[in-house]
Amino acid sequence: MRTEFTALDVSQDPQEGVLRLKINNPPLGLLNQVVRQELGTLFTQLRQEVGVRSILFGSSERSFCAGADLREYPLRFDPAVAKAHVENAHRMILALVECDIPVIAELRGPCMGGGLELALGSSYRVAARGASFALPEVKRGAWPGTGGTALLSRLVRPSIAKRILYTGETLSADQALELGIVDEVVEDSLLRPRCEELARAISSQPRSSIQTMALLLDEKFRASFREHLRVEAEHFVRAYQLPAAREGYTAFFEKREPRWPRD
Repeated sequence: MRTEFTALDVSQDPQEGVLRLKINNPPLGLLNQVVRQELGTLFTQLRQEVGVRSILFGSSERSFCAGADLREYPLRFDPAVAKAHVENAHRMILALVECDIPVIAELRGPCMGGGLELALGSSYRVAARGASFALPEVKRGAWPGTGGTALLSRLVRPSIAKRILYTGETLSADQALELGIVDEVVEDSLLRPRCEELARAISSQPRSSIQTMALLLDEKFRASFREHLRVEAEHFVRAYQLPAAREGYTAFFEKREPRWPRD
């Protein structure tokens, strides 16, 4: 029996085999600990659901996911809370990356931080032309803590990944397509029809074949990704005890440029 969710909208047509999912945290689908916990639970439970042959991870009218809810950020200055937060985030992203059901990410509006990490962990990414993308954590005195460094460098050249991570720059949909961060760009009005088309095309194939290919394609990455998350978690807790994290948070809410300490 699948769990009832409060922070996700989940629906399924048993006949076509497509599960439709989106974050229900308006207006921008921000990631908080409840959203992360429910996504981790859903992707874990879906491994056992034979009726689901593809997943359409959709957007709201305004956004796929604009990133973390920064109101939770200062809680991480407590090492115990930072550890709990990163464990919850890693449970979520690992369940997504190890899901053998193909996930089509429908990317609309700002797709930032943890939202982009979710997109990078999906099987295929279709972006609306008006979408935008960034891993801006460096501007907050931190870095992507949900596997983003490994997920990004899996798709783009290492030097490009470093540029994006070190600058926190924002990319347009066309720039993201050129770099290989997204797989298709369509006009905003065509985003949902194109993603539906892809999800149904996959769902029309035998589930056993799709699952086996997903395992074979990603087997090596999944093993290395687990080790990456182990090391990442150790650094995550430490990052939020450093002065840069406090200054990044304060500067963001004071709407000013950060004055970085020598950490």
